[in-house]
Amino acid sequence: MLIAKDVSKKYKNNAGNFNISLTVNRNEVYGIMGPNGAGKSTFIRQVLGFIKPDSGKITIDGMDSFTNTKDIMLFSGYISGEIALYDALTGIQYLKIIAKLKSNIDWNYIDKLLSFFELDAKKRIIKMSSGMKQKLAIIAAVMHKPRFLVLDEPTRGLDAAISAQFYELILRFKKNYRATIIICSHEFDEISKICDRVGFIKEGFLVKEYSVKEVNMTEIHNNFIKLFKSHDVEELF
Repeated sequence: MLIAKDVSKKYKNNAGNFNISLTVNRNEVYGIMGPNGAGKSTFIRQVLGFIKPDSGKITIDGMDSFTNTKDIMLFSGYISGEIALYDALTGIQYLKIIAKLKSNIDWNYIDKLLSFFELDAKKRIIKMSSGMKQKLAIIAAVMHKPRFLVLDEPTRGLDAAISAQFYELILRFKKNYRATIIICSHEFDEISKICDRVGFIKEGFLVKEYSVKEVNMTEIHNNFIKLFKSHDVEELF
């Protein structure tokens, strides 16, 4: 579903991504992990065609992610790492605007999503809590039943119970709609619950990939700590 080949995007102070190559298979949940500032969101924005790589190429379902962004977004859903909604609107008004950009919208399904997340979408967004806004963003991303989902820190602001509901929803999408899902996070527990494979990004480089089914999760967790720990506590004393 997704092929990234030698993708680089360099910013000042050596920030960005460097020579990232990876593939994500159809009907796979692929996790991208790394500390804050590692370059995860930069890579996600390139995948979605929001920014153009300096070099390399990304294709989604055989289409170039930058030149065919509009076509790709018709069957894609996206949750941004930093939610920005229209505060003056109600949740319903916001969903109706997003619905105009999508196809195959079934409002009965949207009602089911609102009920599933127990979200009062009649409330104005400006009066919603951060968790309510996150729920609204999730619903907007999945309401057209996309077959390609990109999720950047999707459970930010959600409590444990709602996060568990979200994991259930994602796994159902994989099973029922044969969806391909990329989830970007720095929360190990989040990734370990739903992913088939995990890629670790550090300082802009893809430094390690694991198959969750083939490797013990404790081993993955220990390697995660080793990869991203910069200092030992003992150094402070």
